[in-house]
Amino acid sequence: MTALDGIERLETTALWRPEADAQRRDVYVAIGEAELVIQDRTGTALSHWSLPALVRRNPGTLPAVYAPARKAEEELEIAEPEMVAALDRVMKAVEQGRRRPGSLRRVTVGLIAGFLVGSALVWLPNALRDHARNVMPAATRMEIGDRMLTELTALTGPPCATFTGTEALEQLKTRVLPTTPLRLAVLRDLPQPAMALPGGLVVLSDGPLVTQDDPDVTAGHLLSATLAALSDPPLDRFLEGIGTMGLLRLLASGHVDDAAITAHVEGLLLAPPTGLDPDTLRAGFDAAHLAWHPWAEATGQPQGEVTPSEMVPSLDDTAWQALRGICDA
Repeated sequence: MTALDGIERLETTALWRPEADAQRRDVYVAIGEAELVIQDRTGTALSHWSLPALVRRNPGTLPAVYAPARKAEEELEIAEPEMVAALDRVMKAVEQGRRRPGSLRRVTVGLIAGFLVGSALVWLPNALRDHARNVMPAATRMEIGDRMLTELTALTGPPCATFTGTEALEQLKTRVLPTTPLRLAVLRDLPQPAMALPGGLVVLSDGPLVTQDDPDVTAGHLLSATLAALSDPPLDRFLEGIGTMGLLRLLASGHVDDAAITAHVEGLLLAPPTGLDPDTLRAGFDAAHLAWHPWAEATGQPQGEVTPSEMVPSLDDTAWQALRGICDA
């Protein structure tokens, strides 16, 4: 049903004035299709008013006075209640139709705002992580790694250290990764053979030192963890876990809450170590001139064709035995 349903044939007498100073005259008014037709006694059309533009100048009063527009001088006075009610009905329907675009605009603005907020929630953490990573000084990265190491030592005890063992550990690093700035530590009973932390810190477990009689296995764990850290940086993994508010605090103060460090270390201990595919790893072993097969056999990696190795051992026997005894002090 529309606003014109049932009133298309209404007509009545009225008083019409074409302009402000003109004499009012008797006319007939009829509702046509989307227009109000004003006629003289002979049926000659004197004026056509658009119904959507119709304005009532004295709401609630009879006779009703209408105009074809708000600032128009032309005026029409109608006393017939049924015609007045019909025209008011039309104007009410038009007014409701005018409100809808505003409502639609509000809904549209709300949807756009919601989309922008949702996009910001998705985009902002990534942008904050990228910015934090780019502006974080090396000292802060090392501090975060050291705090994670301290958290680990609460479970494993202090890092292992003997004079000869620490010297052998440095030899191992120089042999396997001579150009990579690394700091190494050995912990007792670490659940993983090797774990990379922010700030260039790699923690080795004493397990392979005790259970494997081949320095190339320990060297392989060191190399594997370092290569995985290059692909998936430990700092990035940490920043992903501290949330937007943690990132904002880090950027504002340069400080990371102890709770965030603890939660991340607990996650590292429970999660499987990050690994690379065997082909990538083997290429890294070849680049480091490190024998692949001892480590592959110890970890269950595909060994491929076994050929006589001409690789120089990662440590001589004296240094290897010193490294194996690093936790004996």
